[in-house]
Amino acid sequence: MTKDVKDIFTIIANQLLSNPTINQLTKKATGGNRIKIYDYPEGADHSNTFILIKPVGPPVTGVSGSDIDLQIQFTIQIAVESCDRKEVKLLQHEIKAEMKKLNYAQMADGLDEYFEATGHFVDARRYRGNSALYDTNY
Repeated sequence: MTKDVKDIFTIIANQLLSNPTINQLTKKATGGNRIKIYDYPEGADHSNTFILIKPVGPPVTGVSGSDIDLQIQFTIQIAVESCDRKEVKLLQHEIKAEMKKLNYAQMADGLDEYFEATGHFVDARRYRGNSALYDTNY
C-alpha cells in the first residue's frame, strides 16, 4: 500500500483561488484558471494576467526532534505577470493575505520589473513557511 503524499502547490493554488479577486482575474473564458505550477507553457494565454507558483528549493526539515521530522519548511516563489501594472500589484496584495492565512511570511528578495520584449510587468515574491506540527507527509 502506498502512502498518500500532500502537494503543497495544490494547497497554495486552492488557497489563492478561494480569494474572489484572484479567482476573477485569473479565470479563463473557457473555464479553469491561469495559475500554473513550475512553468507557464509557451502555448498558454500570455495576453491575460497569470500566476506562476514554483519552488525556490526542495522542502527541508523545519523542526525535528529525536531524529524525526516534526515540520517541513517550504520556500515558494509566486510570480504575477500582466500587461496591467496595477493588476499585478493588486494580485500580489491579495496573494500576500492568502499566504498569511497559510502561515507563510514574505521574504526580502524577489523581482519587480517591466519586460519590454513581452510588454509584461512581473512581480515575483518569495514566501517561507512551515507545515503544521506533525504534518510531514509531503
